[in-house]
Parts: sequence; structure tokens; C-alpha cells
Amino acid sequence: MESLALLAVFLIALTALGGPISLALTFLPQRLLPLAVIKIFAFVIALIAIFIGVMLIINVNSIGSRVMAIFGITTAAIAIYRIIKIIPKIK
Repeated sequence: MESLALLAVFLIALTALGGPISLALTFLPQRLLPLAVIKIFAFVIALIAIFIGVMLIINVNSIGSRVMAIFGITTAAIAIYRIIKIIPKIK
């Protein structure tokens, strides 16, 4: 039962923290990491957060997990928007 609880915490943490982490990666200055690395990391983390967030919304009946999933999905979508539209114009 402990491993099931750890799996649940891991899945919810991927969604609740994946979106904000990917959004934070889009604000990193280019001198810390190359722009391509930042974009790839942020895009992959955002896609994972969106995928798991959608699965949480569909499969779980708890209001708390749905709120966390919606938060993760929206921040991940904003991060993907910044990756596609805003960051290439900063150069």
C-alpha cells in the first residue's frame, strides 16, 4: 500500500509541479543554458504535465486533484505558448 501512495504522490506532483517548473524554465536567462536546451526541457516537462493532468481530470473524482490538474495544465499551456511564440522574438 505504501508503494501505491508513493505512485499517487508522484503522479500528482508531476502535474502540480511540472507546469510551474516548465514555465520557470522559459524565464531562465540564456547565459545559464543554451536556448535550445531550455526549450526542449520546458517543452518535454510541459507535455508530461498536460498528459498526466488530463488523465487526472478524466479518471479521478476528487476536487482537489482536479484543481491541481487544471493548475498544472494551464501553467504548462502558458509555458508552451511562451516557447513557441514569445521566446523566438526575444533574440
